[in-house]
Amino acid sequence: MNFDDILKDAWQGEHRPAAPGQLIRRVHRHQWRHRLQRMVEITLTLVAVLVFGQSLMSRSIEPSHWLLLPFFVVFLPAAWTVILRAPGRRIEDVTENTRLYARLRLSQLRAGLRDLWLARTAAWVLVAYAVVANTGMWLFGDANWRTAALTLLGFAMAWAAGTFWLARRLRRSRLREYRAVRRLADA
Repeated sequence: MNFDDILKDAWQGEHRPAAPGQLIRRVHRHQWRHRLQRMVEITLTLVAVLVFGQSLMSRSIEPSHWLLLPFFVVFLPAAWTVILRAPGRRIEDVTENTRLYARLRLSQLRAGLRDLWLARTAAWVLVAYAVVANTGMWLFGDANWRTAALTLLGFAMAWAAGTFWLARRLRRSRLREYRAVRRLADA
């Protein structure tokens, strides 16, 4: 038998060592949270499309719809563009060598930190939009438009506060993990 064939058979017959059970459980838990997050994102998108679509089809658009429509027309496509560009996560990545896993995890953490920055930026844009809409409605609108603008401003402030709280909390843990994985990748 040829030495190249023997080497090829040995190479193809080699199995990667199984990943530690704790690491696999952690990856499964992370994948479950990721799926849950996607389901929430899809649900929110469908609710927004249904609410605005129903209002447009029934021709019963209220001032609150008109105030929210421009934000969602920009926000939803931008958010889904970011979501769909995120690097994929596979359980096979855990069983690769340590350096490869560390590099993959670093790219995922960088994407997660970028997403947190985009979430904070989107929250600021929503608050700025609500302030501009509120100012315009108080100058030029009637009572219905003013009420809708105040409601929009209240929800924008609450959304921004929740986004900043969550982003701060997640950023801290992701930076901690990023530093630890960075040391692992450099080792």
